[in-house]
Amino acid sequence: MLHKQLTPAGMLAYLACVPAFTLPDGRVGHVLRSESAVSDLIRDRVAEVARVAIAEKGCFSLSIGSGTTVEPLASLAGAFDWSCVHLFFGNERTEGEAAGKCWAGAEELIATCGVGHVHRVPAGPAADAAEAYSRTLLGSPAVGTCEGTGLPSLDCVLLGSGADGHCASLYPGSAQVVVSPGCDRACLEAEGKGGVTLSIDAISSARTVLLSAAKPEQAAMVRKCLGWSNAERNTGMPAGMVTCAYGAQVEWLLTDASAVELPAL
Repeated sequence: MLHKQLTPAGMLAYLACVPAFTLPDGRVGHVLRSESAVSDLIRDRVAEVARVAIAEKGCFSLSIGSGTTVEPLASLAGAFDWSCVHLFFGNERTEGEAAGKCWAGAEELIATCGVGHVHRVPAGPAADAAEAYSRTLLGSPAVGTCEGTGLPSLDCVLLGSGADGHCASLYPGSAQVVVSPGCDRACLEAEGKGGVTLSIDAISSARTVLLSAAKPEQAAMVRKCLGWSNAERNTGMPAGMVTCAYGAQVEWLLTDASAVELPAL
């Protein structure tokens, strides 16, 4: 069932109740009226997950990408103790003039909120950077270990997505996608991108995954990722491969327009 757009104050109250829908495999979908409401929900959910993690273990590990999923976070300055935050990057360019693109896009967030610990992806050949960043994730005291995969378990992975079904730098049919499920590496070289990406298995090893797909042109992709069977093995739709099988809370953040092709749920 779709629900009406809520005010920010009402959003948290809604989240304490029932999500828009829950699939048989455990993935959750929230369907909002507009892209701006999805931005509000990103902000509210990150704040909620952060407060819980900091209360439980004194720190919060967050992986981000770039663009519209990151922009709402700057408004969370003062919402929780950002000095306890360990910020990681789910994908990053490491070669050429675009090296550090995602870090550069997060500079405002880092400065505005006073992020305590920023873990940049090293520049250099992508294969080397992927190995080094995997070690960074595995060695961080702020990041747990997923019992099901043995991979790092971030508190929250925040992802955007494209109409082609990609998320992070996980593109349909690419070398970094076809190794999953069952990949034993946290970070992989992103084929043809001059950079690195979290593996699908590493994303699925997180405690919470927030995946935004809010644009009207993503409706067909949303239907395939959430409405088709065996989504976790469909390498043509990487976003749909992110699974709850290892204990992650996987939440899709949708709009009426992007969810329009879903069957009645």
